[in-house]
Amino acid sequence: MKGTPLLRAIVLLAVLLLLAWPLSRVTRPAVAEEPSDREAPVAEAPTAPPKKLSLTLSFSRSAERIELRHLGAVVWEKDRPGLKETLDLSIPFPQEGVELAVTVQWLGTDLSALRLQMATPDGTELERSAWGNETMEAVISFP
Repeated sequence: MKGTPLLRAIVLLAVLLLLAWPLSRVTRPAVAEEPSDREAPVAEAPTAPPKKLSLTLSFSRSAERIELRHLGAVVWEKDRPGLKETLDLSIPFPQEGVELAVTVQWLGTDLSALRLQMATPDGTELERSAWGNETMEAVISFP
């Protein structure tokens, strides 16, 4: 056996110390530049103009209350809606589509369904459904 364990440990420590400096330089996060006096203007996302969307809601059984929200704002709500409700919404419908947050309260614990049928501005018919019991909250996408 050549060399001593102590000598090998000292050599290994020296090699690790020599590698520590370049490794710390490579793995260090980039330093942010100083902020300039002029800040770049923030570009706002273009908003689509509101469009009239026809929406039909069909319930599997009577609901106590329903609420539709778009971008956090209530766009339609009704206590004790009928088994079928037809309404017109005036909300923006961008090319990417629209998301509606739906909250339905049913009496009892039976599993119930809600079907949403939307006619888009270009005439396409879209259909989505959501299932739940007691209180159902869902986000429905119409791309």
